[in-house]
Amino acid sequence: MSRAVILPAPGGHAEITEDTTVLDRLIAQIREAGCDDVTVLTRPGTDRPVKAAQLESADANADLRHLGDLAFAGGGALFVACADLVASQTTVAAVLSDSSRRSGVLVGGDDPTAAPVNVERGLVTGPGPGPVRLGGLLKVSAAHLARLRRHWPRRASAPDGTGDAFASMLAALHARAIPVNAYRTAGLEHRQVDNPDEARETIAAFEAVDMDAWRLKNAIKHDDDFFATYAVSTWTPKLVKLAARLGWTPTPITWVSIALAVGAAAIFATGWSWWYLAAAALMYFSFVFDCVDGQLARYTQNFSSFGGWLDMMADRSKEFLIYAGLAAGAVAGGAGAPAAWGLAIAAMATQTIRHTADTWYAVLLDTAVVRQARMRESAPPVGRAAHLGRRLGSASEQVMGAHRTPLYWAKRTIVAPVGERWLLLAVAAVAFGPQIAITALLVWQLLALGYTTAGRTLRSLAARTAALRRPDRSAHRDDGPLGKLVPRSPVGGDMTPFAATAAAVLASGAAVLAAALGTPPWVPFGLAGLAIVLAASVARTDHEGLLDWFIPAGLRAVELGAIAAAGIAAGVSWPVLYTLLTVIALYFYDLAAGLDKAASPVARRDLGLGWPARSIIAIAAAAIAVATEPSVATVVYGVLAVYVAGVFVGAVVTGTIRAAREAAA
Repeated sequence: MSRAVILPAPGGHAEITEDTTVLDRLIAQIREAGCDDVTVLTRPGTDRPVKAAQLESADANADLRHLGDLAFAGGGALFVACADLVASQTTVAAVLSDSSRRSGVLVGGDDPTAAPVNVERGLVTGPGPGPVRLGGLLKVSAAHLARLRRHWPRRASAPDGTGDAFASMLAALHARAIPVNAYRTAGLEHRQVDNPDEARETIAAFEAVDMDAWRLKNAIKHDDDFFATYAVSTWTPKLVKLAARLGWTPTPITWVSIALAVGAAAIFATGWSWWYLAAAALMYFSFVFDCVDGQLARYTQNFSSFGGWLDMMADRSKEFLIYAGLAAGAVAGGAGAPAAWGLAIAAMATQTIRHTADTWYAVLLDTAVVRQARMRESAPPVGRAAHLGRRLGSASEQVMGAHRTPLYWAKRTIVAPVGERWLLLAVAAVAFGPQIAITALLVWQLLALGYTTAGRTLRSLAARTAALRRPDRSAHRDDGPLGKLVPRSPVGGDMTPFAATAAAVLASGAAVLAAALGTPPWVPFGLAGLAIVLAASVARTDHEGLLDWFIPAGLRAVELGAIAAAGIAAGVSWPVLYTLLTVIALYFYDLAAGLDKAASPVARRDLGLGWPARSIIAIAAAAIAVATEPSVATVVYGVLAVYVAGVFVGAVVTGTIRAAREAAA
């Protein structure tokens, strides 16, 4: 259960009304935001009763000791507030309603007396010249509390000799290279006050804002993609207000979006082309509701870890289901099953690899921001490629800064965002049929993959950091039990893991090509086996290369390619093969959700076997089927799909129940 600790500050005793102080108001706001466990630290001699538990604390060093005792007294996040903070309920809830695994601090430009900080990529990286300033409210997630347990700050000392427990907590997060998210509520004034007049002025400033209009405006993403911006978000605010008025929450709306996508996929699967326009309409409204659930969450500040995770997982599940519906519809319309389902598998695999690369590239950039901030000065780039990468990064930031210009939209659209992908599928399926739709999508996906890979490779050299150098690397590789049996590679060098994975990707791709061309089964089996050996050989080798952020995406390519090659060679039923590959892709997406959304209800992954074991089982079943009975491989592939899906769903249910119990405790 989350805890909130309020640090002493003289301004906290400023009286807003005859019977309400700044501190009283802050306690009530924290409780209204959902945190009932509130402890107030008070200085000796302070005799001001408050409606919360109180602990006497002599000085800032004692504040830190009390914070440590309270932080590790139970589970959940720790919220630290300054007693003199005056802010709107919306601002306080912006921090306390974040149920993810992120840590963060409230910032803003409202208080000229507050400490200035640097903010890069939405992360607070340390003291800075401003104009962004601290806001007196900090969240430390449960995951990051665990990392601080052995490194809790002992003394609240600053370079100038003053002590501040709040600043020391923030410095401790930075010292452990923990990303600190910047919470903002632009347009809503907040500040740490010294006297009643400042408190009343601040309250009057944010109460003058039309809060409903403010929340509705900020519920719509200002940096969304072209289709979502002009074809969806222009009218969804009306749906958001209606849903809020009816008392709906975001999660049921997500399920509506899923149901509409299922209906669209079912229509496509029939092959009845005269109904495809209806399927396209269902796709559009599925995308609309997919946008509305997030907008409603922001409008009502009704966030949950499960909701964020479900939204991300639903996006991919719906899309892959549409691919399957189009493939089935193409076959029903007379197309060959290998071509139709092969295109669907290629589109699904490409999208999975792209999203994995996107996720880990974001980790690379965040890691670079945090580590370079710790070093105060980033190491200079080495070589022409690194210099070019830095220039590309600067150019990209300039383009994205020119909001909603033609070049801005071109850069956002070239990477095939989800709204544009759905638009292409819907229009192309209606106009040209399912097979042409999948083919067009696959071509766009491959172009986008090439474009992003080239630019990001150069920018990685300029970032000069290793994104996969982390204690939980094996989980994000998804090596499973077999990964623990692999000895450390005798071949040294930072590039070894990347080179081995790249070679494995080439071998896996060659295996798929060999199977598709109808070569003797031992050829794709041998190439797939070689890919597994190469990729797994560096499982326990340090991943310290600048390009190692490619490795998770490469491992997804190896696993999907090896299983697909073996399945094609053994004649596995195409729908069964697609189902297994999709289940595996979604199983891994949970890892991406843990990084991207900082939330996942899955606590352990060892029952998923790991990608090497899954690949070996599939290849062995295919080899047995070739030597004995062809149906053996289809049965084993089906059983493996059911097993992985069962493990995944079971982990999700267990994790969700556990989270609900912790929240209720």
